[in-house]
Amino acid sequence: MADDECKKQECPPGAPLWMCTFADLMSLLMCFFVLLLSFAVMDVTKYKEVAGAMKDAFGVQSEMPVTEEMKGQQMISTSFESVPLHVQVKVARKFSDELETGKLEAEYSGEGLILRVKDEVAFKSGKAQIRKAFLPLLDKLGKIIPDMDLTVEVGGHTDNVPIKKGVNAFSTNWGLSSARSIAVVEYWIDKFNIPSQQLSAKAFAESQPIATNNTPEGRSKNRRVEFKIKPANPDVVVTGIEFVESPVNETSP
Repeated sequence: MADDECKKQECPPGAPLWMCTFADLMSLLMCFFVLLLSFAVMDVTKYKEVAGAMKDAFGVQSEMPVTEEMKGQQMISTSFESVPLHVQVKVARKFSDELETGKLEAEYSGEGLILRVKDEVAFKSGKAQIRKAFLPLLDKLGKIIPDMDLTVEVGGHTDNVPIKKGVNAFSTNWGLSSARSIAVVEYWIDKFNIPSQQLSAKAFAESQPIATNNTPEGRSKNRRVEFKIKPANPDVVVTGIEFVESPVNETSP
């Protein structure tokens, strides 16, 4: 009976020999799939669409709006128009004192320099008569318009609080903002005889807020007068992309 019993053999320590081959195979497969992933390009739009379908099927995906990716052949447009920054800076330097004291705010943009004046500085509440404190600033800007050959668009802005009927001469914020911008243009024409083609008046009412209308501070910022300033000469405006070659400094040996 003792000879019929199975003899037990001790396994060598460590992993079986076949594990080396298996591990090599798994490593090669992992490298293969990593290469496939590196060459793949994920379509974000299709991915979101599939994710939305998964939500409907399993009810576990939160709502995710699908937006089409921006596509184009050129990364840089050659047909834009912009006002050179040095022109905007030159105009803004004329109002350095007002900018430092907070009477004015400046914004540099491709459409020109934008100067903002707070409503309480320019006009009384619900009124379109220019305040005396606003006149020095208007005179300063009115003088440089012909001197620097500028065009100015005057924009009147309000908050979203409706005007109480019967209290003021205006029934809506549109009438108030329009009257204010026109008052500024007429003041310049009467005092400085500026050509009408260099001035324009626009009313925006509450349509273009720069802050929230839910707080008194935000509504105060939205009540403003804006001056969009740019050169009257269209040749000063940059059209497309300009390539400027820097001069080469020639030095003698």
